[in-house]
Amino acid sequence: KLNSESAFFHGATSPMLFSFSCMSSSLGGKWHRIFTSESDGLSFNRLQNSLLGYGGPTLIIISCPTGGIFGAFTASTWKESKDFYGNSDCFLFQLLPATAVYRPTGNGTNYMYCNSEARSKGYDGLSHGIGFGGDSEQPRLFIAESFDGCIARSQDLTFERGALLPRTNDGGLPAKNFDIETLEVWGVGGDEVIADALGARMQSREITAANIRKARKVDKAAFLEDFQSGLIESKAFKHRGEIRGREDACIDDRHKNAYVYEK
Repeated sequence: KLNSESAFFHGATSPMLFSFSCMSSSLGGKWHRIFTSESDGLSFNRLQNSLLGYGGPTLIIISCPTGGIFGAFTASTWKESKDFYGNSDCFLFQLLPATAVYRPTGNGTNYMYCNSEARSKGYDGLSHGIGFGGDSEQPRLFIAESFDGCIARSQDLTFERGALLPRTNDGGLPAKNFDIETLEVWGVGGDEVIADALGARMQSREITAANIRKARKVDKAAFLEDFQSGLIESKAFKHRGEIRGREDACIDDRHKNAYVYEK
């Protein structure tokens, strides 16, 4: 049972829903849509915000312009990390042009990955986006933060081998890169599981908001303390002293802040 409209399923009797129910027991019962590119747009911030802290099973479904439908399932809580996490409940799937499920092989544990550029300000040298399998530089299924250069490979150590994308137009090997036509994320597992997962996400958001408020208070208090102690003014005078005499600087001693660089 779907709580919202879907670009993939046309009613509760859609054959695709039956196909999913055969993949995992968690994919039976009620589904709750937590993200859709149809109304949320292709925004990584919105996608990540819908996932982070969600404490239940989720299904990511992607369609591409070449006619493929594929994605990933995980039962683990989403978090932001430079490292892979998750467990063997995770799997990848292709729904069109053929139905296939790629479960963990036991040879690797790189199940899922969520790493935005904001987490490290881009200095970690890793892929920024959401990934499954592979490694942090080349995940097997990768939704790039920019939504450019998304990748769906046919093999890695963590999951069984098999194509996620359709074959190329000339009938050759499956493509590796894809553009996103539609992306949906569904919370699954039934009413009780979904309610608990949404509650966990709300709690996670409240903790994040509280930490931000605390950090702002600390920053404000530190600034006020520096201002009252004269530290800020002494730093300004130190800076003025350092640039005094430079040919490219002009200082007006009648006004404390009146100095500019000539370019």
